Parts: sequence; structure tokens; C-alpha cells
Amino acid sequence: MAALPHSVRKLRPELRVHLLFLAVFLFSSFLTWRELHVLKANYEDRQRAALADMQSRLESQFQESIDGMIYYRRMFTYALAHPLDAHHARHALAKFQQLRPQPAWQLRLNMPRSMPINGVGDSALVQDALLQRDPARLNDEMLAALEFSFIMQFSDAEADFHSRFWYTSRAGFFITSRPPQSLSAISASYATMVSRPWFRAMATQVTPQQLSWSGVYQGAEEEGAMLTASTPVFNNGYWYGALSMDFTRERIASELSTMRHSALQGSVVLLDKRQQLVASLDATDSRPLSDGAQRRLYAQIARQSQGALRLENQFISWSKLKNMDGYLLNQQTLGQGLRQDLGRAMLFMLLMWLLFVLLLLLADQIIVRLVQRLSQLSARLVWRASYDGLTQLLNRSAFFERFEAEVARCRALNAPLTVIQLDIDHFKRVNDTWGHQAGDQALVRVAAIVSQGLRKNDLAGRVGGEEFCVVLPETGLADAEKVAERMRERLAAKTILVNASQSFSVTLSAGVASSEEQGEYQAIRLQAEADRRLYLAKSQGRNRVVARG
Repeated sequence: MAALPHSVRKLRPELRVHLLFLAVFLFSSFLTWRELHVLKANYEDRQRAALADMQSRLESQFQESIDGMIYYRRMFTYALAHPLDAHHARHALAKFQQLRPQPAWQLRLNMPRSMPINGVGDSALVQDALLQRDPARLNDEMLAALEFSFIMQFSDAEADFHSRFWYTSRAGFFITSRPPQSLSAISASYATMVSRPWFRAMATQVTPQQLSWSGVYQGAEEEGAMLTASTPVFNNGYWYGALSMDFTRERIASELSTMRHSALQGSVVLLDKRQQLVASLDATDSRPLSDGAQRRLYAQIARQSQGALRLENQFISWSKLKNMDGYLLNQQTLGQGLRQDLGRAMLFMLLMWLLFVLLLLLADQIIVRLVQRLSQLSARLVWRASYDGLTQLLNRSAFFERFEAEVARCRALNAPLTVIQLDIDHFKRVNDTWGHQAGDQALVRVAAIVSQGLRKNDLAGRVGGEEFCVVLPETGLADAEKVAERMRERLAAKTILVNASQSFSVTLSAGVASSEEQGEYQAIRLQAEADRRLYLAKSQGRNRVVARG
């Protein structure tokens, strides 16, 4: 052990203790600050992840309704282009001609499972230049509306996320999933719908297929605050009207309540495109921001589609929704954060630091604990550096590093080495149809099947979004082709559950290349040849293995 400097040896023993204590205090303060910083960063990451999870679930609810509206728009446009020619259709047109002069009317067919068509008289349309009954198009539109009334019955106000679905025509009539109960209500409802800014803006809309969202506003039929999603109905360049869906604050708040993540203890807020409150879930001890802080927050939200900010001892994270023109926010106070697991861990660490300062005899125990935590953190980081967190397979860089090592070993042994390149068929369709969570399930399922078919020294890695690569040392082309075929068959035989009533299946295509066939040991070339054969498998119809050609 090195001797103490002469200047230190001259100090009194108690002063030496003070100096040592100061050194230990400074060192322990540094370590404690570092751990608190890591925990704080983890806390913020957890808040963002929890908000992203809640956003994904809310997005899926909006997407389900919007998908339905887009389908109805396509159906309506098709019905306009191919008018219905049937006895009940001709009867409906004749009845419409009788009803149209009346100030308010309701066309009901003597047929089950259809919604009534509600309308106003010819005279009511003269007062508004935007409204008109084009004689050349009116009958076709009425027939299309008649067909639309048959599918409107499938709307379920209790089960659907949207509270009401409309088709509002410029020609003085509308269909709704919640029909008016009186003729006076028909006139009021129609006048209200055609006066909405989102309806009137469609007259100058450049993109006929555009979907637009209103800001939050008060409903006219005691629905309370609500949002409306709308899309125009065009055919041959003519604007007929609009399909729209209403989403009430009450129903959105109810859905948010069921989706609330346990990590989000503070206020969860949904804002519209104008940053007006749509719905919120407030904790009992939530504290509103000051006007200045709120203006700063909204200015930041306007600049960034997602992010996080600390204002007035609150941590605020936000993200812009993709399927609805608005933002989802979480505001959490310091007290709310400290009641969570990570918050309690931070308080515990502070207490340990104080005990460490007061009781130097326990320093060795505390240091061991800190070292253990650092070791655990280091082990997790090492694992994450080599493996893909979703599939538990090697990531791209680690895979190719070990691939090169196996190539060198097999070259030295003059043993064959075979590469299998795998890709999930139509993976984008899985994400678009079932959502990204279902896509993640598909990736996990493929990774599990790949892992089950490997030996101890075989390598498997995720080398792209839905691409996997397998290296089989000391294995010939024919045997590797059988391995790939077993993987393909096992995956094709499996189904993946989306929920209790829905499931889907995926297939894979594979390309196989071997060193004995290619006559060389080059990792990049073997992988490239396997990848070429993979695309050959896709061009031949997918769900197959290509090992030659």
C-alpha cells in the first residue's frame, strides 16, 4: 500500500477521518446521483411506453369505426354508379315523389331490417345555395340511400365506439343510426347537420377521399361535448353529401378509463386538433398547470408530434394520434410519480444514502449493493447488445459476428455450412389488418418455431423487420432444405389469436444456400445467395422453400 503524503500524515487523526469521510461522502453522492439519474430516465421511458400502449389501444378503437365508414363510403359510391333496379326500389322512388313537397317527411319501407330515410321539403333547400336536388342525379342517390339503409341496421349504439353514424345529403335528406322520433326533429336535425362547418367545408374540398375531424363542440341533441369524423361522397366529380361519425366525450372517457395503464397515475388528457379538451381522466390529487406553463406546453405540442416535458414539478408526456386528429397527454406530479415502484425505489436510495453518511460502518454493505446493481445493469445491457428483445434471437450485428466465426471454423474443418434465409409472407398485410401487436405476435411465433428446429451449435437471428437468417454448421444442402421445410410446415399449421373470436395464420418463404454447392466459404455471398433464392420463392407464389435455381 502506498504511503500517505507527508502533508496528510502531519494532520491529526480526527482530521484524517474527516477528510476520508468527505472523500467517501463525495464518492457516494456521485454514485447515488448516477443511480437516481438512471431511475429517472427509466421512469420517463416507462411513462412514454405506457402512454404509447394506451394510445395504441385508443387508436384501434378509432380505426375500427373509421374503417367501417370508409367501407360504407365505397359501398355508397358503388351504389351510385350501379343503381338498384327492383320493385321495392321503384316503389320507394314513387313514394319519395309524393313525400318531397312536405316540410318534413320520413320514408319507411314495408320491409324488415331497414332504417328510414328522413328528409325536408323542396322549399327548405331554396334557402341554402349549398343544397340542391339535381334531377339527373336525385333518383340514383335515393336508390343508393335505400341500399345504405339496409346496412345501417348493423350499427349498435351500445357496442360501437362511435355514438351515431350519419349520411347527410345535399338533396335534403339523411339517414342515421338513431332515427328522429318526430317530423319536427327531422327538420331540426337536418338543419343542424348541414350547418356544421365540417359539412360546408366539403364543397371546396380538393381531395374527394379525404377524411377530416372536427374540433370538440357541443352536440345539439343532449349528447354533450363531442367530435365528428367525416368524409365526402363523390361520384363522377359531383359531391352528393357526407358520411360522418360522432364520438361523444362520455364514451371516449369511458374507453380511456378501461384502457388506463397502471403506470399512468396522473391525469390522462385527450385534446383535439385545436388543443381543446375532448376527454380526461383526473387523479384525485392532480394539480392543474398555471396559464403560462400551459401555454408553453401547448406551444411545444404544436411543434412536436410526440415528446416529454417537465413543468412545475410535473412530468408531461404526449403523442399525436394517427387515426384521430388530436393528442393524448399524461400529466403526473412528483407525488404521484413517487408512489410508483420506480418512485419508491428512488426514495429508498435516498434513505440508503443518508444512512450511509450517518453510519460509515455500513459503507461496505451499501457499496456491495451498488456494485451488484451495476453488474445486473451491465448484464442486461450486454444481453440487449446481442439479442433482439421481441424475438429473443440474435440481433443482426451479433448474428453476423458469430456467422463469420462459424464460417472460419467450418473452413478449417473442411465441413459444409448452410444458410437459410426466411421471410414472413405478406407481413405488412398482417400489420394493416390486425394491428402491430398482432404483427409482433407473428414475429414471436416464427422465432419460436425457428428456435425449436435448431441444434446446440446452430445460429438464428433476426436480420430485418420480418426477415430471419439461420446458419447450420456441418450441414449439407439437402438436410438444411428439410429443416427449412419443417419450419415452414409448422408455421403454416399454426394459428395466432387476436382475441377470443378472431385469429389468423401466417406463412414464410425461405431460400437455402450451402458452401458445398457454392464452392466457397464467404458469409456475405452465402447469405446473399440464400436471400436471392428467398425472393425466387416469393416470386413463385410464397409459402415455399427454394434451395436450387
